[in-house]
Amino acid sequence: MSSAGTQANKFYEEVSSNKSLWFAENSDGTSLEFDIGGDRVSFPLWSSESRILKLKKLNPELLSEYSPREMSWKSFKEILVPILKNKDRVVGVNLSGKNMSGFDMSAETVIRQVEAFF
Repeated sequence: MSSAGTQANKFYEEVSSNKSLWFAENSDGTSLEFDIGGDRVSFPLWSSESRILKLKKLNPELLSEYSPREMSWKSFKEILVPILKNKDRVVGVNLSGKNMSGFDMSAETVIRQVEAFF
Protein backbone atom coordinates (compact mmCIF):
# COMPACT_ATOMS: atom_id res chain seq x y z
CA MET A 1 0.00 0.00 0.00
CA SER A 2 1.32 3.48 -0.82
CA SER A 3 2.06 6.02 1.90
CA ALA A 4 -1.08 7.96 0.91
CA GLY A 5 -3.08 4.72 1.04
CA THR A 6 -1.70 3.91 4.48
CA GLN A 7 -2.53 7.41 5.71
CA ALA A 8 -6.07 7.17 4.30
CA ASN A 9 -6.59 3.83 6.00
CA LYS A 10 -5.36 5.30 9.31
CA PHE A 11 -7.83 8.16 8.84
CA TYR A 12 -10.76 5.76 8.47
CA GLU A 13 -9.69 3.68 11.47
CA GLU A 14 -8.95 6.60 13.80
CA VAL A 15 -12.03 8.65 12.90
CA SER A 16 -14.30 5.63 13.30
CA SER A 17 -12.74 4.93 16.70
CA ASN A 18 -12.70 8.52 18.02
CA LYS A 19 -15.87 9.73 16.27
CA SER A 20 -14.12 13.01 15.54
CA LEU A 21 -11.87 14.57 12.93
CA TRP A 22 -9.73 17.67 12.56
CA PHE A 23 -9.34 20.55 10.13
CA ALA A 24 -7.12 23.65 10.07
CA GLU A 25 -8.47 27.17 10.51
CA ASN A 26 -6.83 30.59 10.81
CA SER A 27 -7.70 33.36 13.29
CA ASP A 28 -10.32 34.93 11.00
CA GLY A 29 -12.18 31.62 10.73
CA THR A 30 -11.01 30.69 7.23
CA SER A 31 -10.40 26.99 6.80
CA LEU A 32 -7.40 25.63 4.94
CA GLU A 33 -8.21 24.58 1.37
CA PHE A 34 -6.05 23.72 -1.63
CA ASP A 35 -6.59 24.35 -5.33
CA ILE A 36 -5.81 20.96 -6.86
CA GLY A 37 -6.32 21.92 -10.48
CA GLY A 38 -9.09 21.36 -12.96
CA ASP A 39 -11.34 23.81 -11.09
CA ARG A 40 -11.24 21.49 -8.08
CA VAL A 41 -10.63 22.50 -4.47
CA SER A 42 -9.73 20.12 -1.67
CA PHE A 43 -10.75 20.59 1.96
CA PRO A 44 -8.17 18.66 4.04
CA LEU A 45 -9.18 16.68 7.12
CA TRP A 46 -7.04 14.76 9.59
CA SER A 47 -7.75 12.05 12.12
CA SER A 48 -5.85 13.72 14.96
CA GLU A 49 -4.62 17.07 16.21
CA SER A 50 -1.05 15.76 16.35
CA ARG A 51 -1.05 15.15 12.59
CA ILE A 52 -1.80 18.82 11.92
CA LEU A 53 0.78 20.00 14.46
CA LYS A 54 3.42 17.79 12.83
CA LEU A 55 2.60 19.29 9.41
CA LYS A 56 2.86 22.81 10.86
CA LYS A 57 6.46 22.02 11.84
CA LEU A 58 7.23 20.62 8.38
CA ASN A 59 5.49 23.46 6.50
CA PRO A 60 5.71 26.63 8.64
CA GLU A 61 5.61 28.94 5.61
CA LEU A 62 2.22 27.52 4.62
CA LEU A 63 0.61 26.57 7.91
CA SER A 64 1.91 28.97 10.56
CA GLU A 65 -1.36 30.94 10.56
CA TYR A 66 -3.52 27.84 10.97
CA SER A 67 -4.59 26.01 14.12
CA PRO A 68 -6.19 22.59 14.56
CA ARG A 69 -9.95 22.50 15.13
CA GLU A 70 -11.88 19.40 16.14
CA MET A 71 -15.27 18.41 14.77
CA SER A 72 -17.46 15.51 15.81
CA TRP A 73 -18.35 12.85 13.26
CA LYS A 74 -22.01 13.81 13.64
CA SER A 75 -21.28 17.50 12.94
CA PHE A 76 -19.17 16.54 9.96
CA LYS A 77 -22.05 14.60 8.43
CA GLU A 78 -24.83 17.03 9.36
CA ILE A 79 -23.12 20.40 8.94
CA LEU A 80 -19.87 20.19 6.96
CA VAL A 81 -20.82 17.65 4.30
CA PRO A 82 -23.73 19.76 2.96
CA ILE A 83 -21.40 22.80 2.82
CA LEU A 84 -18.72 20.81 0.98
CA LYS A 85 -21.28 19.50 -1.50
CA ASN A 86 -22.69 22.99 -2.05
CA LYS A 87 -19.19 24.36 -2.73
CA ASP A 88 -18.30 21.31 -4.87
CA ARG A 89 -15.30 20.43 -2.67
CA VAL A 90 -13.47 17.15 -2.39
CA VAL A 91 -11.89 16.01 0.86
CA GLY A 92 -8.18 15.36 1.36
CA VAL A 93 -7.62 12.76 4.10
CA ASN A 94 -4.60 12.73 6.41
CA LEU A 95 -2.36 14.72 4.08
CA SER A 96 1.21 14.10 5.17
CA GLY A 97 4.84 14.98 4.55
CA LYS A 98 6.55 18.13 3.35
CA ASN A 99 4.53 18.01 0.12
CA MET A 100 1.29 17.35 2.02
CA SER A 101 0.40 14.44 -0.21
CA GLY A 102 -2.64 12.22 0.13
CA PHE A 103 -5.90 11.16 -1.45
CA ASP A 104 -8.74 13.49 -2.44
CA MET A 105 -12.23 12.00 -2.55
CA SER A 106 -15.87 12.95 -2.29
CA ALA A 107 -17.42 13.51 1.13
CA GLU A 108 -19.74 10.57 0.43
CA THR A 109 -16.74 8.30 -0.08
CA VAL A 110 -15.22 9.50 3.20
CA ILE A 111 -18.47 8.66 5.00
CA ARG A 112 -18.67 5.18 3.43
CA GLN A 113 -15.04 4.39 4.18
CA VAL A 114 -15.13 5.57 7.81
CA GLU A 115 -18.45 3.91 8.56
CA ALA A 116 -17.14 0.61 7.16
CA PHE A 117 -14.91 0.57 10.27
CA PHE A 118 -17.80 1.05 12.76
